[in-house]
Amino acid sequence: METNKSLRGIKIVKITIGLLFALVVLPSNLKAIAILLFGVAVLVNALQRPWHFDKRFFITNALLYIVIAITYLYSYDIDYGQRKLTQMSSLIVFPFVFAMLTKTESKEIFKNLTTYLWIYITGVFLFNVIPFIWFFATQYSFPEMMEHFATVLRVKMGKYSIHPIYLSMHCSIAILFSFYVLRELRSKIKIAAILGMDITLVLFLLLYAKKGPLIALIIVFSLFVVFQRKQKLLKPYLLAITTLIFLTIIIPKTRNKFVELLKIENIDKGEVTSTNIRYTIYDTAQRLIIQAPWAGYGIGDYNRELVKQYGQDGNQLLVEGKYNAHNQYFSLLLIGGIICLIVFLCTTGMNLIYAIRFNNQLLILLLIFYVIVMFTENILEREAGIIFFAFFLNFFSLKSLYLREEN
Repeated sequence: METNKSLRGIKIVKITIGLLFALVVLPSNLKAIAILLFGVAVLVNALQRPWHFDKRFFITNALLYIVIAITYLYSYDIDYGQRKLTQMSSLIVFPFVFAMLTKTESKEIFKNLTTYLWIYITGVFLFNVIPFIWFFATQYSFPEMMEHFATVLRVKMGKYSIHPIYLSMHCSIAILFSFYVLRELRSKIKIAAILGMDITLVLFLLLYAKKGPLIALIIVFSLFVVFQRKQKLLKPYLLAITTLIFLTIIIPKTRNKFVELLKIENIDKGEVTSTNIRYTIYDTAQRLIIQAPWAGYGIGDYNRELVKQYGQDGNQLLVEGKYNAHNQYFSLLLIGGIICLIVFLCTTGMNLIYAIRFNNQLLILLLIFYVIVMFTENILEREAGIIFFAFFLNFFSLKSLYLREEN
């Protein structure tokens, strides 16, 4: 049995997990400290009771990082490879730390799930609203904010800077979390508050005009309604979807992003749009993948080979921007070939199977959301993406883990 001292220690762990759900509002230099505090809290707690380490959990969720690390052995650019492995370290740190938690401790942690979701939703809401109000009040007119706010977030926020694609993902995930918070609410004031935050976050999503997170949100929202099996949700769902589509159509910036999909072509033949840039990148990446299909080019060289090919093709715009693959699946193939992609699909698939088996709905919808967004973004190679992906994957798979142990 776990000692009372250990159960007291889990209270500190719960506090540090709350801090991780608030990561989005922390500056870049404090994010690593928050993760370190979590790791130390779990380790100290683990040392106060009989040792527990779930090897199966660790291997399932850390195997991708291990395989990517092996590709470092045949990389030529050692420095770049080291930087990338450091950026991606969340893929092994979180599985290692969460594997030390016992079933009892995991169940105790999940008693605070609603509080954690509230922390994340509120944090994302504030991270969007406060900078908007600040820059509107001090530097820009409203039309200028509509046009340039996404750029402001990327270049004028110092240690809080974030690419709008990742903030769009945060907005979408916060809205997803709110669905589950709303199910538990009875207070009209709290319901109004979270609906108000949802509407605000949707408006910011439209302002950032990122197609991937918006499409992924619509899909997971639809699946959420299906999961609830309640006919009374059908009318609110149809109203929400209709309103979202209407706003997408009438807002020029967002509408134009989707109109790009009607005419997709290489940038040396057509307009330089985000869609055409991705199309050109994908064409280049596919040719490189065919040349090294099984083992790829290694974590140190994969992006250098891609940029090198841009130059050989005469795509100077892509060379200057040093564009990555903008598709996580292509990127994994470039890093470690088919083997690396299969490992990722197995990790995701096993977590999804257990999530379905034990009705772990939040994990199901999160995995589907990320799988969709990964078709247009390299989430696993930027700290802004990998930290939250690794944290959410390991945290929510804890529920599948302790339910599996009970059966």
